Amino acid sequence: MELHKEELLIEVDEIKKLMDLSSSLFNIRTAFVFAIDDEKYTTEIAGNNGDYQDYCSIIQQELKHKCIACDHNKFKEANRKREPLLYRCYNGLYEMFLPIFIENVPVGYLHFGQVRAERDFKTIAKECSLHEHSRIDELEKSYNSMKIIRKEKLVLISELFQKFSDIILKNKLIEIKQAKPEYYIKKYIEENLAESIDVKTAADFVGRSPSFVTHRFKETYGKSFHEYLIKLRIEHSKKLLQKYTISETFLLCGFTNRYHFSKVFKRIVKVSPHQYQLEIKK
Repeated sequence: MELHKEELLIEVDEIKKLMDLSSSLFNIRTAFVFAIDDEKYTTEIAGNNGDYQDYCSIIQQELKHKCIACDHNKFKEANRKREPLLYRCYNGLYEMFLPIFIENVPVGYLHFGQVRAERDFKTIAKECSLHEHSRIDELEKSYNSMKIIRKEKLVLISELFQKFSDIILKNKLIEIKQAKPEYYIKKYIEENLAESIDVKTAADFVGRSPSFVTHRFKETYGKSFHEYLIKLRIEHSKKLLQKYTISETFLLCGFTNRYHFSKVFKRIVKVSPHQYQLEIKK
């Protein structure tokens, strides 16, 4: 599933700051690219070195189809690996794509590119079949004028972009617009496990009636609101029990008393919270 730009909520200014910072620091072209259509990006937030290299502009006048084909393959590979994909594109320059996923949906890519590494132009021209280009002399001159960044440094920049991805997701600088209110009901439960919530508070949150929440949630997710809430609270409590006491845990996952928590936990997990903690220690 790919998204178009109207389906995303993007904090443009904050992402632009990250792109400007990395672009200025390393003097390379950086961008967050999104609104993917047929494996090409149609919109981007570029850093302040956002212009294309002259070398790339000359290449694309005659060999743009190779550029599109290369992007097509690398988008797919990056999505499959879900990690920074650093590669040498068909024209001999280095590029990096890092896909960003929200709930397993790719929302765009962090990108830097058009970077020259150590190889000389004659080697690049031979390996990439650039001699078919009519302006080969201009290409050579442009290539030789580019700043060289060693591949080892490019790997480190890729790791930095992974940190940028973590920042973007943690601070919700990109979110998916969801038209269906049941999505927001589910999100409301997941983000308020320690609070006193029920069908009525969820209905108030999405501006619908309690009966709407009851029926639509069960219809969409196959569980009642209460069943889903309890299931998530118990799953959350299993993580909490690894470092908190039972008395601390039942409060942190939204139960009102220890007895009720222990009863529900044993019904779902098949062992008591105390037994569960003993098994973890073993």
